[in-house]
Amino acid sequence: MELSENTLNVLRNFSGINQNMLIKSGTNIKTISEARNVVATADVTEEFPKDFGIYDLNEFIGVMGLVDTPSLKFDEDYV
Repeated sequence: MELSENTLNVLRNFSGINQNMLIKSGTNIKTISEARNVVATADVTEEFPKDFGIYDLNEFIGVMGLVDTPSLKFDEDYV
């Protein structure tokens, strides 16, 4: 699955709200601040086939920026 620039921009914005997040299957991604006073949702073009967590969103985005076309491979136990 390739991530679009739009999705990476959404994740960059979400990293300002919360450093870690759980992306659930589907096309909608959500985040909430640790204080639970800021909530954000976004519809993206990619459809995530399964739930997965990102511990450090800024580091994840940095790694995705190292390649020309960032893509994710979903296996049974990991991404």
